[in-house]
Amino acid sequence: MASARKARIQFRCAHSDPAMGPGIARVLPALLCAALLLQAYGREASAATKAEHIRGTIESIDGEVVTVATSSGSVRIQLAPSTPIARVVQSDRAHITDGSFLGITSVTDPDGSQRAVEVHVFPEAMRGAGEGSYGWDWPGVSRGSKMTNGTAVASRMTNGIATTSKMTNGTVSRQAGSSLMLQYKDGASGGSQTIAIPAGIPIVAIEPGDSADLQPGVHVFVVARRNSEGAFTADRVLAGKNGLVPPM
Repeated sequence: MASARKARIQFRCAHSDPAMGPGIARVLPALLCAALLLQAYGREASAATKAEHIRGTIESIDGEVVTVATSSGSVRIQLAPSTPIARVVQSDRAHITDGSFLGITSVTDPDGSQRAVEVHVFPEAMRGAGEGSYGWDWPGVSRGSKMTNGTAVASRMTNGIATTSKMTNGTVSRQAGSSLMLQYKDGASGGSQTIAIPAGIPIVAIEPGDSADLQPGVHVFVVARRNSEGAFTADRVLAGKNGLVPPM
């Protein structure tokens, strides 16, 4: 069942304009593929071959192979016409509005409360993508972290520091102050999380992208899998626009 669904997703994402020729194919329809990209973030942990997160800057592109400079060295990543690509652009707090669907990476303070370290603003096409709570590896902390997709029901603001991390996606409903309470569904059950939103944290928006967004010098976040020989193949790519570093 899962493999059949994956095949259908790949077909939809790979369907592209023949006039583009070979190389990294343009993803169509872009909104659908971008939604699939973010929806799949939290699904990696249960996969047979665990996905890895690669953060860095594109050094070069050779056909469908992208070389990314990371903090631990250069990594070659194989792309495919079916690889979804999304664009990460600068946003601001004005886009955190009642009813908006968000992604929030948060960290755990010593008192156990959650504090945001960055916020994603999703387009309407991504609303409801991938509800639940998943493992994450935000690089700003040394211990375990999570990503949680859900719907926000309240907000008020605070500041602070962090030690472990969690990502929460949801819809905002404002109250006095500066924090968000987000609820999520996970199968038949569900949960909620209140997250403080400090001043000065990155706020970005996710947009549909394509192969033209992948150029030398662009900062990227790549979800990839390593085969038995150690070679990486990308499941999906997020590319920062105008020098932006994807903060997830």
